[in-house]
Amino acid sequence: MNRLLHIIAFFIAFTLVFSVDAVAQSARDCIRLGNVAYRSKQYDKAETMYLKSIEKSPSFEAYYNLANTYVMQQKDSTAFENYKKADSIGTSDPMRKARNFHNMGNIWYAQGLAAATQQDGNPAQAFQNAVNFYKSSLRCNPNDDETRYNLAMAQYQLKKNQDKNGGGGGNDNKDDQNKDKQNQDKQKQDQDKKNQDKQNQDQQKQDQDKKDEKKPEQQQPQPQKNEMSDQVAEQLLNSAQQDEKGVQRKVNKNQNGKRRNLEKDW
Repeated sequence: MNRLLHIIAFFIAFTLVFSVDAVAQSARDCIRLGNVAYRSKQYDKAETMYLKSIEKSPSFEAYYNLANTYVMQQKDSTAFENYKKADSIGTSDPMRKARNFHNMGNIWYAQGLAAATQQDGNPAQAFQNAVNFYKSSLRCNPNDDETRYNLAMAQYQLKKNQDKNGGGGGNDNKDDQNKDKQNQDKQKQDQDKKNQDKQNQDQQKQDQDKKDEKKPEQQQPQPQKNEMSDQVAEQLLNSAQQDEKGVQRKVNKNQNGKRRNLEKDW
């Protein structure tokens, strides 16, 4: 009798162990099949297989892979919830944990970019969440250059898009807008002044042209005629010749007298 009881107990224990192994193996098989479908870009099929795996035995890997499938289907909110579930289960592999945080940061970063294009959006909060998750990822894997780059971009966007309801960036944006408006006003004033100066110059020119039209034409002074008639010129020439002959005679006379005196004195 005791022997029979031992046999029955052993059979029950063996059945339970086999059942647990079968369930675990089936969950792993579902993940493998989901991975094959994911690599083939059959995201609907991959989603189904990952959900089956979770039904049989929830695991970090199943939730993480399912979240990636939702990302590829542009279901970021659902993807983020599954990344959170994967984090709640946890994993002993720091690299997988780092990738989980990294992907959660990517979702918030994308939401920040979308919010920045909306008039009533709040991109700063989204970028702040992205920064926090990227930092968590780097704590698990400090050597991940991709995460470090994404962190720098998120910090830049956070500084650029501070909360409109009280962040420093909002005031900076208002200051920039005020400066731009002041510059535009000054440029407009300068242009108006230039236009006014040009109008004044044109008016002055028109006034001067009108004055010039009213002035009588000034007659050019006539040159005095210095010309003399041929007869007068001939008379003057004859007179000059007579005077020259008279002067010549006087000179000759004086020269003869001197010569005689000299000969006499010698």
